Formats: sequence, structure tokens, C-alpha cells
Amino acid sequence: MTILSSARRPAAWLVAAIAAATLSACAGAARPDNMVVTSATTPAVSASEPGYKSFRVAHVDGGSQTNPLWMSAVSSEDFKKALEDSLRALGLLADDPASAKSEITANLQDLQRPLAGIDMTVTSKVHYAAKSTGDQKVIFDDVVAASGTAKFGDSLLAVERLRVANEASVKENIKSFVERLRRSLGSTESASN
Repeated sequence: MTILSSARRPAAWLVAAIAAATLSACAGAARPDNMVVTSATTPAVSASEPGYKSFRVAHVDGGSQTNPLWMSAVSSEDFKKALEDSLRALGLLADDPASAKSEITANLQDLQRPLAGIDMTVTSKVHYAAKSTGDQKVIFDDVVAASGTAKFGDSLLAVERLRVANEASVKENIKSFVERLRRSLGSTESASN
């Protein structure tokens, strides 16, 4: 055996181990806690602002369960939890859903995910509708699109990078929605004065 061939053996084993780990990795579902927008990145609503503790999340659909043998996805249940936790953290979620003055529905229309890549970018498109519970006045009704990227340094495994990119995309989507909802609430209040 030559010195060159014995030096290649550990490298070959390392490559084989990484390939086996990559091939045996299962896709994981997006985690709701990683999709929550907090007051650390987006200012919370104060008690004097419109919308303060006045919303409930009535319905969320369009998500899908993750197939461990295919690719990471975002379920409707996990998206709803992330949306509610974000609204709570930002002072928009009512303490008691029955007393909410307004309600939000969300439909996850599209989650554009790459099949492979070093850096993975996912784009989410969600149709949000918000209306008052009493007179059914529309507060917000539009599609919000946002992207999130996971870099190679976030995980060596592509299935994990995709999960991280899904979470980043949905988090950015919720953040964009909240910012647009707050602007809409401000313009609605200005119009009523």
C-alpha cells in the first residue's frame, strides 16, 4: 500500500459518511416557534393605538403536512400558531377570542421551495383578510409575499436548510402582514375622524 492510497482512505470514508447522512436525513416540518415575529424585530402596538388586543385568528388554511421522504412544508396548524403567537407578542391578539373586535383569516396560497441548492430561498404567498366582527367592515384584504433564505452555514443538510428557509419566509411574511395591517388600521382610523 502506498502512502498516497492510505491518505485517501480517511477522506473517502468521510465523503461516504457525509453522503450517507445526507441521504438518510428526513425532512422536518417547520417549527412554529421559529416563525414567530417578536417585538425585538417589530415594534409592539401600544394600548393607545388602533388594533391593540382586538384581533382573533378565525381560520387558517392552505398549509400542508411535511412528507419526511420528500421536503419540508408548513402545516396550517403550525402557521396558525405562529400567526397567533406573533399577534400576541405584538399586542394585537385579544386576550379572549370571544371578545375580539376583529378577526383574521389566512390562506397559505403558495410556498415556492427549491429542490436543491447551497443557499436556499423560499417565497411564501399568503392571502390575509381582516374584518371587524360587528359590521364586517373590511380592514385588510390582500396577498402578502415574502422570502426567506437559509445559507449553507445554517445546516450542512439540505433538508434542514429548506426547513430553516421555510421558517424564515413565513416569519417575514407575518412581519410584512402586521406592518401593512397597522398602516391599514391607521388609515381606517384617520378616515373615521
